[in-house]
Amino acid sequence: MVVLHVKSPDAEEETEFLYECAASTAVADVAAALGALAGLQTRLLSLCRRLRARYADAGAAAVGELERALDEAEAYASKEQVQHNRFLSPRALREHIKNIEKKCATALQEPPEALDLQKSSSDNKHERIQLWWAGKELAMDHKLCDYIGINDKSKIVVKLTRAHDDH
Repeated sequence: MVVLHVKSPDAEEETEFLYECAASTAVADVAAALGALAGLQTRLLSLCRRLRARYADAGAAAVGELERALDEAEAYASKEQVQHNRFLSPRALREHIKNIEKKCATALQEPPEALDLQKSSSDNKHERIQLWWAGKELAMDHKLCDYIGINDKSKIVVKLTRAHDDH
């Protein structure tokens, strides 16, 4: 399996994570998976930031559980995971988001809808992405092995950018 060290420059902060796939995987499939994963990671980190800013002054014991959930989620989604060679899982990211929503509703006695925890408009920026490796834009109609060869033990650094519309 090829290990992709993914860097996603963001307006707020640069995010990084590791992803694993076969060298024979289509670039379009890799881009879709990476876009979804980057979107979840950004959503989770943004949710943590918004909640910390919104409820920094609340000091209830129940908020302590929320604080612990936020700490765990931020640690899981942080770019420091790359240094420890840990891969992000979309399932785990979704579970952290659900856990935060549940703890937030419990701690603050408000339904998640009232807390405005749903997707933010910035989540859509990862829907149409482009992959870059070694200064080259990877064409969506090619396979990853067309660029990196057939060695499944490779580790490459790719950069995610927004795809430009050709209209």
